[in-house]
Amino acid sequence: MTTVRLSIKSIAWVLGISMIVSSLMGVFVTYLAADEEFNEVLEDDLKQNAELLNAMIVATQATPQELQAFLEEHIRKDDEDTIWVTVYHPESGWQVSNFDHQRPLEERGSDSLEGEFKGYGWRGYQYDEDGLVVQMFRRDDLTNDIIGDIAEEITAPTLLGSAISLLLLVLLVRLIAKPLTALSKELKQRRGDDLSPLASTSYNREIQTLTDNLNRLMAEVDQVLTRERQFANDVAHELRTPLTTIKLELSCPDPDIQAITSETERVNRIVEQLLTLARLDQHHWLQRFDKVLLEARLNSIADKFQRRFDAQNIQLSIQTEAVNVKGDGTLLQVLIENLLNNILRHSETADWVNIELTPQQLVIEDNGVGVSPELLNNLHRSTNRLDSKGEGLGLGVTICQRIAAIHGATLRFEAAQPGLRVILSFS
Repeated sequence: MTTVRLSIKSIAWVLGISMIVSSLMGVFVTYLAADEEFNEVLEDDLKQNAELLNAMIVATQATPQELQAFLEEHIRKDDEDTIWVTVYHPESGWQVSNFDHQRPLEERGSDSLEGEFKGYGWRGYQYDEDGLVVQMFRRDDLTNDIIGDIAEEITAPTLLGSAISLLLLVLLVRLIAKPLTALSKELKQRRGDDLSPLASTSYNREIQTLTDNLNRLMAEVDQVLTRERQFANDVAHELRTPLTTIKLELSCPDPDIQAITSETERVNRIVEQLLTLARLDQHHWLQRFDKVLLEARLNSIADKFQRRFDAQNIQLSIQTEAVNVKGDGTLLQVLIENLLNNILRHSETADWVNIELTPQQLVIEDNGVGVSPELLNNLHRSTNRLDSKGEGLGLGVTICQRIAAIHGATLRFEAAQPGLRVILSFS
């Protein structure tokens, strides 16, 4: 089935033509109604005047001479109100008219009449009463002129209104079509990888809303693509070293099985972190949020890590207050465990690690060698490392940053002089 697509201009033309046709039809119907009504009014007027003239003649017992003088003085016959009046007295055989004629009375009775006289068509009424027959006519051409004037009075404002409406429609279409055309042109010129905001602006609220929604959608798509590229970089960066080590060991005549096992476990941990990182991009976490007693979680995590800190001769101390946060307990646990894992991995010179939990923030601080100012300023980037040998904290920090963002919290790193201070602030 063929789909018909109409442009706004085409629709506007259809609407404009429909308005004009509707207006003309309205004028025509109005003219027909006015013509009918006006003829009825004129006929009623002639009928009443004929009755009135008949009653006056009977009441005054006017002679034909007196009646002739009255008609010539009071009945006009030379302008747009020209009326042809003839009075017949059938019994005596006389007739009187404001026009000079000797037309005989054809039929008696009261009824509408039509006729020809002096080259014009006439329409009138005949009134037969008290032995008198009164005929009153108006010229058709004068009546038509009056109806034409009425039709003009009706048509002119109607057509003027239609013209104004059509002009407003054209202006409205231009107001809508121009920004839409500009928006379409800008989108057509875009490359597939160009997700920068659209520059098109419009005074039309709906079109501006459409532009804003497109910009929002492209910004979200750009964020998704950026995360995908970052994820690919994370995978390549984190897996390069252990896979290279395994490849070198396997190429040796006498491979180091322990090294291969260690690097394999490292690859397994990295893959688990990558899977966690991928899951954090899903918005379903927000639907699972509930109240989390963070103090109990933190104490449980500290107990689990106590043996590992003791093995590295690092004193672990913890001060907590009762803190309830809205979030996902599993994600918060992953965040805290990642931070403690990074401290264990990169704080060989540390003597102590202190954890402090308040309703406003969670602070983890050590007195190790700390990090350089340059690395400290860019610690949120997943490709940064504490050194060239270790496993790197890129993925761990990225995971922590995203978990914090999901919970509306902020994660920042500060130099403790010596050591490093990690602060998780709740909103």
